[in-house]
Amino acid sequence: MSSDFGKWIAILALVLISVVLFSCSSKDKADAGKIKEDRAVADSIVEDSIVEDTSLKIADCDFMYFRGNKFCFFSMERMDSVVYEGETDEIVNYSFVPGTLGLYYSVCKDSMMVLKFIDFDSEEPTPKHIVNWGLPCDSCITETYGTYSALRVSDDGRYFGVNYDFSWDGYWFTKIKVYDNESQKFVTSQNNEKLYSYFESSSNDEEDEDEEVITYSSFYESGADDDDEEREGSSYNYYYGSEGNGGICLTNKLKFESTPEEFNFSGISPKGDRVVFGAVTGWGDFPHGPYCIASLDGKYQMILDGTDISYEEGPSMAWLDDGTFLYIANFMADVEGFKPAIMAISPDSTKPVELFKVSEFVMLPKKE
Repeated sequence: MSSDFGKWIAILALVLISVVLFSCSSKDKADAGKIKEDRAVADSIVEDSIVEDTSLKIADCDFMYFRGNKFCFFSMERMDSVVYEGETDEIVNYSFVPGTLGLYYSVCKDSMMVLKFIDFDSEEPTPKHIVNWGLPCDSCITETYGTYSALRVSDDGRYFGVNYDFSWDGYWFTKIKVYDNESQKFVTSQNNEKLYSYFESSSNDEEDEDEEVITYSSFYESGADDDDEEREGSSYNYYYGSEGNGGICLTNKLKFESTPEEFNFSGISPKGDRVVFGAVTGWGDFPHGPYCIASLDGKYQMILDGTDISYEEGPSMAWLDDGTFLYIANFMADVEGFKPAIMAISPDSTKPVELFKVSEFVMLPKKE
């Protein structure tokens, strides 16, 4: 009887193991399907690693973001990533050389800020040390949002700058350090205005800016009382068009938490069929409110949940050539554990889709 009992125990154990394995396998398949369907957005799911046999190249990607010491390049067409793992230190800011895949960036190494360079267009991209900023990493972090100051680069690519020494008096940094890459020396001056002048736009850029103002001069703000007094939302609407000839209202279908005091144009799609704008709905230390997107036929209007126009100087956002709109959901009040994420709205959809849990991205430069 003891022998028979042992056999039954063994059989029962095998059955239980099979059930457990089947359950795990089913769960893995279900999870894998969900990841494939929803594009694996959680940090715990997404694994940044290089797939050795991938045919995807950095130059084929649309945008770059970073996580820790990894540069990640993503293709919307392929829905796949190329990850560069040659950097060993925490990446804190960056700026591409216009028209190239040459990237200047700062890292935090041994608690100090260091400037480096990588040419991602080369066969073997390798980090190149440029200079130690001589600044503690902590001195380059805002106390308002806990983010690092951006890397400034002059139009001619000669000068680089980093802000430091945050002050609550102006809610910003009081100083800027400038490095001259040609002379390989720091620029010395007690005059901050002179140091900032290295990063002012050239005359050509000013002409381009003037042209842009003319191009978008048809965007304006206009007050309009709503006929429906019971409708929640704003009685101060935003139009596209000419005040004299009338225009298309972009906000009459939106329900804001509080009445917007003003609207700010942000961008228009490559096809000219949709626009993005910010709505100022309140004030703290800075103006606050969400970004919105609307079609220029007046049919589609949407508040971009999780966005704030001032938080971290506003979220990253961009248009792809096919009309896909990318933006960062950068702020959600009273949501425990909220993490910023890259969101995408395709040209044939009105529903944002989450891509990755990161706080910013940058479009790859188009080669000149």
